[in-house]
This record gives sequence, structure tokens and C-alpha cells, in this order.
Amino acid sequence: MEDKRRILEMVREGVLSPEEALELLAVLEEGPRPEAPAASPAPGHPQIRILATGANLEVRGLGGLAEPEAEGGALLREGEGYVYRVAFGEGALRVPEGAWVVLEAKGSNVELSRVALKGRALGANLEGEALVGLDLEVVGGNLEASLLLREGGHRLSVRAGNAELRFLPGSDLLLEAHVRLGQVEAEGPWRRVAGPGSFRGFLGEGRAQLTARVVMGNLELEA
Repeated sequence: MEDKRRILEMVREGVLSPEEALELLAVLEEGPRPEAPAASPAPGHPQIRILATGANLEVRGLGGLAEPEAEGGALLREGEGYVYRVAFGEGALRVPEGAWVVLEAKGSNVELSRVALKGRALGANLEGEALVGLDLEVVGGNLEASLLLREGGHRLSVRAGNAELRFLPGSDLLLEAHVRLGQVEAEGPWRRVAGPGSFRGFLGEGRAQLTARVVMGNLELEA
């Protein structure tokens, strides 16, 4: 229901036409497609869950840090991990470098660096720097990120939004992109191979795998 309300708001705001909204609603009714299992959190790092609503948030991974530290918002223990909540304000969170963070963002602007990102963003804009993992759904928002992917399975789903992905030197992956209503553009030394979808290509030997699906929007890939 939340997705549908957001789509109706986007029609009222002029972001989507009624025809585009109907197409997107039809896709939402289909439900998510099954995917290969995503990469698991790195051993030794606590699970860190982030709940951001109407917030401006910075999440930074730091080497040598054992436990998360926060400024603004509320950081609490949750089982063997942590939960960090920030709403309608500013927040900053420092976590161990390379840790998986599980993000639930609504109407927020979030900057992340040197972490692995998992979760869902609704009506949010995300910027990532040197992300080492990705398992993310974006609805009515945008993602701009640089990534260093070397192993494991990774996923990106965008429904009504745009994604710009830049793969850093050392990335070793097979990328499969599927864009339903929009365009995909790829620049760099990709080894393109035949296969299903809008784009399929290798960087290196393809030890990591990233599947990107965009229902309505554009996907830009740079290596």
C-alpha cells in the first residue's frame, strides 16, 4: 500500500504520467522475481540496522572501528547488533569498514561510504562511495554510487527512479541489467556477452555477480 500511495503522489507532483503510473502499478502487482542469494554479511561485524525518515544522514565505514558510533538520532543495542533511528533531522553514523548496513529510508537523503548496503529506500536519494556490497530496492528515488565488487551475489531493484553506478578499479564481476521502461548506458572496458536483458558484460573474470533491474527509469554504468 505504501508503494501505491507514493506512486499516486508522484502523479500529483507531475513526476509520472497516469499511463506510466498504471504501468508501474501493474509491475508491482507482479511481485518480486526470484533472485540468486545475495552476499552474506562479513563475519566479525555486528549487524547494523538503520531507520531513517525525512532525514539527512551520513554513514561512513572506518578501518579499526569495532563498534558503531553515532551523532544525532538514537543508537541502541538490538540482540547481537545495533539499530540506529533518525527522523526529520541530521544524523551521522560511523561503522566498521566493510560492514553490512541494513537501511530502511523514507523521504531521506543518505550518503554512505566504505560499507556494504542492504535494504529499501522509498522516496529517497542515496549516494554511495566505494561500496563493497549491494542488495537494495529503490522505489521513487535515485542511487548514485561507486562500487568495488570482487565476490558474492549482489542485487539492485529500482522502481521509478534512476541509478548511476561507477565500478572502481579492482572490481571483478558479471553484470546483468534489465531495464523495462528506460535506457541503459555503459561506458568502459566491459566484455559484452550475449544473454537475456538490456545489458550483460564482464569486468575481469566475473567472480562477483550483480543483477540490476529497473522498472521505470535509466541505468548508467561506468568502469
